[in-house]
Amino acid sequence: MSKKKLGLFLGRFQPFHQGHLFLIDYIFKENDEVVICIGSAQKAEPLTISERHERLEKQLDILGFEREKYRIVDLVDPNVMGIWPKYVKDLCGITDETDNTFYRGDDIPDNYRKDLEGLGFKVEIIKRIAFYHCAPNGIYYVVSSATEIRSLNEKFGDCSKNKSKIKRIE
Repeated sequence: MSKKKLGLFLGRFQPFHQGHLFLIDYIFKENDEVVICIGSAQKAEPLTISERHERLEKQLDILGFEREKYRIVDLVDPNVMGIWPKYVKDLCGITDETDNTFYRGDDIPDNYRKDLEGLGFKVEIIKRIAFYHCAPNGIYYVVSSATEIRSLNEKFGDCSKNKSKIKRIE
């Protein structure tokens, strides 16, 4: 009998955007269970951990993701980043009873990759996608990261005024 497949995805979600959704859609299709970690929980710029958690959970509900299939974990960075892979696995309650895959939109340092693989994870890097984002000035820009979105929001005003909806890309 094969093990249940578990996918782990870590993001800051500052803010949650189409690229995150693209990865989450992919991870849900590939796994029986999904753990979504909101990283850098102690960093509140521009959004606090509770705002990020609430927005992520609301978007997943609106888009119809099955609550029984996922859990969201708020992750405060450890003081010593060298322990990060084991820290994440332990904090998320991930065991060796599942077939575990760590998903990322960017490559990760070799030492983290080796540590994750040593903990029994497969590591899968999914290429970032470009998508349209409506900036607070009402103009759509092609972006591929939350860093670019935050830059547009800084340039054109408060991101809370941006009422664009996250939609599945078909």
